[in-house]
Amino acid sequence: MFRKVLFPTDFSEGAYKAAKRFESINEMLVGEVVLLHVIDEGTMEELMNGYSLLYKNGEMELEEIKEKLREKAMEKLQAKVEDVKRTFNAAKVTPIVRFGEPWEEIVRVAEEEDVSLIILPSHGKMGFSHELFGSTTMRVLKKTFRPVLIIKTRCRCGGGRR
Repeated sequence: MFRKVLFPTDFSEGAYKAAKRFESINEMLVGEVVLLHVIDEGTMEELMNGYSLLYKNGEMELEEIKEKLREKAMEKLQAKVEDVKRTFNAAKVTPIVRFGEPWEEIVRVAEEEDVSLIILPSHGKMGFSHELFGSTTMRVLKKTFRPVLIIKTRCRCGGGRR
């Protein structure tokens, strides 16, 4: 039995495929799935900088936007809880939303939650630009001491097999 599994999602096709592949190969029960979404703070701040002249109080505006993003992300995670429970054969699913650098937050949550396994797709939203593995996946691999299962989400094999 997997005691606690961390499954970060960027809501991409790669994350969905990884969950489905795990479902097809896993024969063990999972005690709990920590379903994590990280809102990339760096990207958000870059976007806000472009609009900073439009705001009277940039800090307050940023906090309001962050709160709305957190709410939307949590809604998306909550909508997936029952599906994740079934897909991972899990007793419990805990959704978490964080702000920060995705790989750093994945490593941090893995430690905080004392997970027994981190499941990552080989490619997420930026899959087309990373030939071997996504940069988030590579950084998590380098920085965590937790076991990581990378699930291949793209196949370059002949015959259309996946």
